[in-house]
Amino acid sequence: MDVNIFEEIIENCPKKKVEGLSRKLMKKCSFKSGTDAENLCHLVYWLYIYERPDFVLSLCKPTHEITFDQNFNVWTFIHSIWGLEIRILREKGKEKECLEIIKTMEEHWLTPNKVFNTREKMIPFEERRKERFTYPDITRRDNIEKCLQEKNSNGANTWRFIALLDMIGLGETKLFPNIHLHAKEVENDINEYISILTALK
Repeated sequence: MDVNIFEEIIENCPKKKVEGLSRKLMKKCSFKSGTDAENLCHLVYWLYIYERPDFVLSLCKPTHEITFDQNFNVWTFIHSIWGLEIRILREKGKEKECLEIIKTMEEHWLTPNKVFNTREKMIPFEERRKERFTYPDITRRDNIEKCLQEKNSNGANTWRFIALLDMIGLGETKLFPNIHLHAKEVENDINEYISILTALK
């Protein structure tokens, strides 16, 4: 990853969250590190919240050059990044590119592992996994309400941000039936959370 992109981001989006994550990634950004992948994932979501989809797409590009190795400590975050990329491309009317990314994600999820060592065995496992993501659980409203009752606004915002990673990262693929079934509600929640988080300095 070219460190110049992070310098440009800091200069053009002087927000505390963006600057902190960018500086961390300037020092180290390895696609073999779960921590680095998480930092990159969080950075692209904050950039989207602060209405800089141009920088999001610039940061997404190098992630498509990585070879999938089934290290989900890394790839869970990369897939969340791709979910956001799909959302931005869809907003630009680039549905064909979206479908290509979704196809790649599905291929990754169906790659046999040590437990389910054939694609045929992976398919029912993957179907069950996708069913476990439900609305409203992915909105994290219970966690948010608990924080608000404790007058912990920072905690509530942290849960709103975490929820976006699933609502967008998974929801935009349209592969998770219990999320897709509530697509309109999910979209309303996304817009609500982003509106609240945008106001943060």
